[in-house]
Amino acid sequence: MKRNQPALLLGVLGILTSSLAIAQNFQTMPIQSGLNSDVIANGVGSATTSTTTDVDGVSYAFVSQDFSATTTSPALTYGLPANGIVNSVVASTPGLSYVLANYSSNNSLKLSTQNATGTIVFTTPKAAFRLYMLATSGSGASTVSVVVNFTDNTSQTFTGVAVSDWYDATGFAIQGFGRINRDTNALESGNGTNPRLYQSLITLDPANQAKLIQSVTVTKTSTAQGHTNVFAFSVDAYSTCAAPTLNAVGTVTNNSAAVSWTPVTGTTATNYDIYYSTTNTAPTSTTAPILTSITGTSTTIPSLNANTTYYYWVRANCGGATSQSTWSFSGTFKTACGAVTSMTENFDSYATGTTLPDCWVRLVGSTGSLTISATTPASGTRNIYQYSTTSQSTSVAVLPEFNNINAGTHWLRLKARVSTAPGTLNVGYVTNPADASTFTLIQALNVTNVNYGSEYFVAVPTSIPATARLAIRNTADGKSYYYDDVKWEAIPSCVHPSNVSISNATANTVDIAWTAPSTGAASGYEYYYSPVSTVAPTSTTPASGTFAASAVSGTISGLNPNHTYNLWLRSVCSTTNKSEWTYQVAFKTTCAPTPSLFEDLESYGSSVSIVPDCWARIITTNGTQQISSTTPASGIRNLYQYSTSSQNPTIVVLPEFTNINAGTHRLKIKARVSSATGSLNVGYVTSSTDAATFVNIETLSIANTSYASGAEYTVDIPTTVPANARLAVKNTSDSKSYYWDDVTWEPKNSLSTSEAPAKKKLSIYPNPFNNVLFISETENVKTVKVNDVAGRTLKVIENPTKEINLSSLNSGLYLITLYFKDGSQNTVKAIKK
Repeated sequence: MKRNQPALLLGVLGILTSSLAIAQNFQTMPIQSGLNSDVIANGVGSATTSTTTDVDGVSYAFVSQDFSATTTSPALTYGLPANGIVNSVVASTPGLSYVLANYSSNNSLKLSTQNATGTIVFTTPKAAFRLYMLATSGSGASTVSVVVNFTDNTSQTFTGVAVSDWYDATGFAIQGFGRINRDTNALESGNGTNPRLYQSLITLDPANQAKLIQSVTVTKTSTAQGHTNVFAFSVDAYSTCAAPTLNAVGTVTNNSAAVSWTPVTGTTATNYDIYYSTTNTAPTSTTAPILTSITGTSTTIPSLNANTTYYYWVRANCGGATSQSTWSFSGTFKTACGAVTSMTENFDSYATGTTLPDCWVRLVGSTGSLTISATTPASGTRNIYQYSTTSQSTSVAVLPEFNNINAGTHWLRLKARVSTAPGTLNVGYVTNPADASTFTLIQALNVTNVNYGSEYFVAVPTSIPATARLAIRNTADGKSYYYDDVKWEAIPSCVHPSNVSISNATANTVDIAWTAPSTGAASGYEYYYSPVSTVAPTSTTPASGTFAASAVSGTISGLNPNHTYNLWLRSVCSTTNKSEWTYQVAFKTTCAPTPSLFEDLESYGSSVSIVPDCWARIITTNGTQQISSTTPASGIRNLYQYSTSSQNPTIVVLPEFTNINAGTHRLKIKARVSSATGSLNVGYVTSSTDAATFVNIETLSIANTSYASGAEYTVDIPTTVPANARLAVKNTSDSKSYYWDDVTWEPKNSLSTSEAPAKKKLSIYPNPFNNVLFISETENVKTVKVNDVAGRTLKVIENPTKEINLSSLNSGLYLITLYFKDGSQNTVKAIKK
């Protein structure tokens, strides 16, 4: 039988037929012969050696991702897939793919002139409902006729099949794979959108759908200059047992869903199978169904989880040669909310706005606010925000239903903060989740922290109704309440302490206090601290120290001066039963007098009104002092001072030295002035907040306007300086800008100009380094801290060995600070290659 008919609006827009309600059984059609051109450059070498012609008639060919003009050419970030598999992006044919012919042989049927023709013979004939052609037209669109030849010597002809120009048209299966000029090897990426291969649909008559397709003859019928290129075919394979069409989902409860389907006309099924999953990964022919041998066309999927999205597929079981259909298209549904035994909610999977998480209820009157907010959450990216002025109504956030709400085995746990402390956040329950007036208070939380640093716990009494739902209500006090990481969880057998606080930080110690759990801690408490660490300890992390079971406060010692620490505490109920660690509490130790100093300012940002840690600044009414990035002596930072003739000078106060009046040390700086000659005054203050206590030791005449030879200045400090004084540098009120850098407190007999004081005979090498730095001697080194040039601490190493592995760092400049056991420290710049 031979038929001749126009194409059914071939291309993507023509795929809207009722038969597509049936799930497709897509299969590729490998080509045995008929391709006449190699138009895809691949492998290593020029494009002319790996192609026989172009796509468009003007020297441009396609390119594979593995193409490289030379062995040293950079790898391409675009190109046709190296494996030759094209997964169609046409929305109506999900799962359809094509297999291109070998890139090293003919891979296109190219038809450049009117009436040019070619026949593509398939390796394995297949029966099909639909045939899909992958093609494009270079240098303009073209039109072809397609004759589908069957193994019984019949055929079906389709005329007027449009093939779009390879740039910018719609209906593409793949785009943005670039092209190459065969003559020059010049590559074009196509900016991720061009060129394109297009998908054309050829729908076979029902009378031909059971026939095996042997070959396809394509003839260019248009007179336009477009060069037709046909690359591949795939089919929606024919079957006498077709997958059913899914109907709309019926009744959905918290643990079941009613589903139904409609059999395809002509398919006689004896029964059906169902496969369902929480992921949208389609089953294959070898996937074991979950529900089997369902007679009829409907059923209920049982034993589902509440508030969960499911995907499901149905297939028919038929008699005859093809006894089983493919799986249907997927259906989906989400089960209703139901009572749960536990909950953890950090709000991160929800957008900001007035919609609360699934299974929560938002009760807000005409005024007041209750939203999901991105403002400084405790973890992740979201938290809950509640606000009401004194004249507005409060809002209520109703939590999901718990089936053990009054069992006495669980507690509610959350992290909370308030914009202005103290504030009151009310935790209670509602008997009607739609009515805020049914709220009953369980516990009013006294929120004393404005930043997330405290966790709150509410034990729920057994007297509340079993059908009640927990709820959180703010106070109408004009304060913003935030809470995060809300949990309904079993009360542990060993409860951690609460209300952990720190006070009285010194250079080497800090005091800690806490509230003991109501169940006590039979074997005492353990604490753990870590310098500037944001990673909480685990259950197996060794403790830094312990406190007795009767204690509710204590002192932690052995800390380093001017260090920021995080601290955690936990209860010890027995050697095998310890609570989880409390929420971290941060503190910083104070500065301590040091016997030496080197400061190049690199670990501090360029900012107005900033001096290094343990330094001070005195500005009485006006004048300017800051850390500046303007042309430093080394690195990227130096100190800047400026005062006009009508302004007061500024004073920069150095750290406290243990040996300021020993007569053994000197101050060394590198300095410059905006216009010569200027004066910097080096002296001391007996009060770091009172400019009137400044006593000048020496006035430095600054004659250099750049950090060059002669820019280094030294001042010997006499023994007459008071022992409790601090060295200070004061500029002159002369409208000149003073810059100074590389500040060193060192022995008078030191001749070195290295960045580290001479007292510390250490070297850090190699510099620059690849992944590992070596310290020549670590016996007296307590801690090594690695900062970037913006001042961020990237790594802290306690009790270091001579080898420091910094392989995790990117290339760049870093500041390596050594903290010695005597309290002194040295900073060295190191460059990672």
